[in-house]
Amino acid sequence: MVNQIKSGKTTSIFRLLIFVAIIFVVNIIASKLHKRLDLTTEKRFTLSQSTQELLKELDDVLYIKVYLEGEGFPAGFKRLQVSTYEMLDEMKNIARNKLQFEFIDPVANVDSDLKQEVYLELRKKGLQPTNLKVEKDDSYSEKIIFPGAIISYKGRETPVLLLQNQISLGPEQVLNNSISLLEYTIASAIKKVARYKKPKIAFIKGHGELNNNEVFDITKELLQNYVVDTINLSNILYIPKDYSAIIVAKPNKPVGEKDKFKLDQYIMNGGNVLWLIETLKADMRLMGEKQAFVTQTYETNLEDQLFRYGVRINTDLVQDFYSIPIPLVVGNIGNAPQTQMYPWPYFPMVTPKDEHPIVKNLDAMMFQFANSIDTVRVKNVKKTILLTSSEYSKALLYPVRVHLSMLKYKPDLTKYTQKNLPLAVLLEGGFTSIFKNRLTPKTLQTIDSIDEIEFKEKSLPSKMIVVSDGDIMANEYAPQKGHYPLGFYRYTQQVFDNKNFLLNAIEYLADDNNLIAIRNREVKLRLLDKVRVKKEKREWQLFNTVLPIAIVLLSGLVFIYLRKRKYGK
Repeated sequence: MVNQIKSGKTTSIFRLLIFVAIIFVVNIIASKLHKRLDLTTEKRFTLSQSTQELLKELDDVLYIKVYLEGEGFPAGFKRLQVSTYEMLDEMKNIARNKLQFEFIDPVANVDSDLKQEVYLELRKKGLQPTNLKVEKDDSYSEKIIFPGAIISYKGRETPVLLLQNQISLGPEQVLNNSISLLEYTIASAIKKVARYKKPKIAFIKGHGELNNNEVFDITKELLQNYVVDTINLSNILYIPKDYSAIIVAKPNKPVGEKDKFKLDQYIMNGGNVLWLIETLKADMRLMGEKQAFVTQTYETNLEDQLFRYGVRINTDLVQDFYSIPIPLVVGNIGNAPQTQMYPWPYFPMVTPKDEHPIVKNLDAMMFQFANSIDTVRVKNVKKTILLTSSEYSKALLYPVRVHLSMLKYKPDLTKYTQKNLPLAVLLEGGFTSIFKNRLTPKTLQTIDSIDEIEFKEKSLPSKMIVVSDGDIMANEYAPQKGHYPLGFYRYTQQVFDNKNFLLNAIEYLADDNNLIAIRNREVKLRLLDKVRVKKEKREWQLFNTVLPIAIVLLSGLVFIYLRKRKYGK
């Protein structure tokens, strides 16, 4: 009997030691291997391959300070806070010890008279404030927060705006889009601050393109991520292959055959181009005393080249029922002219409808005197229409008489019979050279004699974006006031999303990491029924607090009863 008891104790101790050893081994393995299961429908906790590669390339500690801490956040901002934490936690898991983050309240324990200094410092760093209305009991109070973060790496830092404001959307949809874009927003900022060598892009010059004042704001933005050069085609033999993308911004003079050849061969070698081309000369400054003008054509000499690549920009002007207003003098009071805003159909307000990452979740954009675009059947070239007019639009064929007197009459919706006229098109694939079978043997021999140039009839995989409005890139400039932000319309004090569209377009052309594809991530909005929540609040509170306790007590009583029944005899 004693031997049996000793044997049982030995067996129990042996089993305990085995159990402890298994737990020890499992913990060692778990510390070395990190694996999480993402069971969400939209895979919101699964980072893209490009983001994972970016995080694994970090060779020093990257520190993120998130300004989304504090009490009294509304439910939507709380969701943004939680989603940001979950995203950063997953990034930290991939980067191991190379990424650290913390959430802070910038004005916690700060005297009220010093808060303005803190807000000013955050503004200087590039963060934008948001004024929240916080509900507490039966009263409301205002709270200023900065829904953003500062990323620091090797002595460099960059701001991250976590809230993507969009004037055309409601607060809930803005928050949902911001959560959908979290990975792209944070990963892009990490790439910016961690990159050693910036890609090179260039503005093409020499044919009346937009001047430096007109592209001042977009250039300033691009300089944060790229080396930005200007190239006068008449001064070079060829466009170097190391440029990730080039920009042809509204030429108004003919592009000669030699310059077309340089552009063509840059594309044949895998180069990417953003074309901002207009076919008709139309500008509000042409109105004059008659308050009218007749359009003239721009002879750019690029029509055949773009046609070979897959598009044709028509010689017309697009009118849209959904348009941006312009001021018109309607009278005088004393010596002061009185103005009134009228919708101007030649300034379409273009809202993206496509789900492509270049335009997804972008706000409305301002176009001015745009042309319609036709796509052309070309082998091995994929065409994606990025931007179109609204369902109520029309195209007026050249020549067009533009006059302000039309504003005296109320717009007639029945006359806007054309819908979704293409205004921006993405071309991807292998393009055919416009100079195929056009060069003489002597010209080919001359080209081959230059070491850096080799004529190609078919391109390497390449991308182009064609936009039928060059002014989409032009910021306003006044000598007395300086440069206005790109997309800012001073008559309505609105900021349209032209800048973000162009930045996305250039990133798509120049980015070899394909981070912009992350913009296609979508987080579904699952909102609670506010009326039902308010009505059934007490019942659900009791359900979630009393029921678990009751289950535990009942389980304990059942366990005691069964134990007494088994061992009571």
